[in-house]
Amino acid sequence: MRSILIIQFILVLAGVAVSLRHQGEAALLPACYGGAIALANTLLLSRRVAQAGEIAKTSPQQSVNALYFGVVQRFVFVLVALGFGLGYLKLSPVPLLGTFMVAQLAYMLMGTRQVG
Repeated sequence: MRSILIIQFILVLAGVAVSLRHQGEAALLPACYGGAIALANTLLLSRRVAQAGEIAKTSPQQSVNALYFGVVQRFVFVLVALGFGLGYLKLSPVPLLGTFMVAQLAYMLMGTRQVG
């Protein structure tokens, strides 16, 4: 999980740099916010997987349930965080969503890295 976080952080920095270059300083906060959502989402996943591993020692079925709950928790977190940023804070959607999506590429990069 640490390597995914490192790759995500690098991708977030790249997304922030590209947003800053193309849209100026106004894109800095939205890009950082989108990247922070992606990083927080990965931290939630990491915590839930660790908890499920501990639960699996005593009850494999409860471990699976914990993982399912983690999926729902992360989905709701991302929806609420994006809604808050776009709706309430009125952040620019392109740098926010762009950096968020670029940071999610870390999972694909780790997948190709393990296969290759």
